[in-house]
Amino acid sequence: MHFKTVQTNGYKISEVDHFLRKLNKWQTDGKTKTVSTKLQRITFSLTIKKGYDPKEVDDYLDSFLSQKTPSQKSVSNPRMELNYSTGQVLTATPTITSQRLRELSPPVVEEIGYEKAEVDNFLNLIADTLQIFEESTDEEIQKIKADQYDPNSETPKLLSADQIRWVLFTVNDSDGYDILAIDAAVNRLSDALEYHWRKSE
Repeated sequence: MHFKTVQTNGYKISEVDHFLRKLNKWQTDGKTKTVSTKLQRITFSLTIKKGYDPKEVDDYLDSFLSQKTPSQKSVSNPRMELNYSTGQVLTATPTITSQRLRELSPPVVEEIGYEKAEVDNFLNLIADTLQIFEESTDEEIQKIKADQYDPNSETPKLLSADQIRWVLFTVNDSDGYDILAIDAAVNRLSDALEYHWRKSE
């Protein structure tokens, strides 16, 4: 796998390549439990020199966590419940509400992690958008969407799926929210918002 490189604050290339070689071997050997455990715990050093783009690496590794086992059923409704836990980063169930999102506490790590205040503020913005969709009629949603780009409108602004999907957080060296867990949550929340936007069309 070839990742885009960045000139600073990238993942150390040798560490990522080494982990991916081990990941490939675990998959070949059929060690699915090992793969899941290692993916949830892996962290990479940030380098002041050239390194792999963290977002691209995180998204790639998250794709492994998102893969369904044969016993899992696909969920047709992309809204989901987020469940941060040790055994499984995220669990897909039929619904996620703004209230549930506000109640959840992402996992904290005493190592490289995302700035907690930034993540908390962004999750609150997502919850605000979800709440508007939940509490408004289809007619009201249509008016809100129509007024989104009117600078003089007092209509509340709704986050789009792409605004969520491509968010960037500050990375702390010694304390913060678990990077893999937050990236996985962001991907799924973008799907949830995309569902609401399409439903209201």
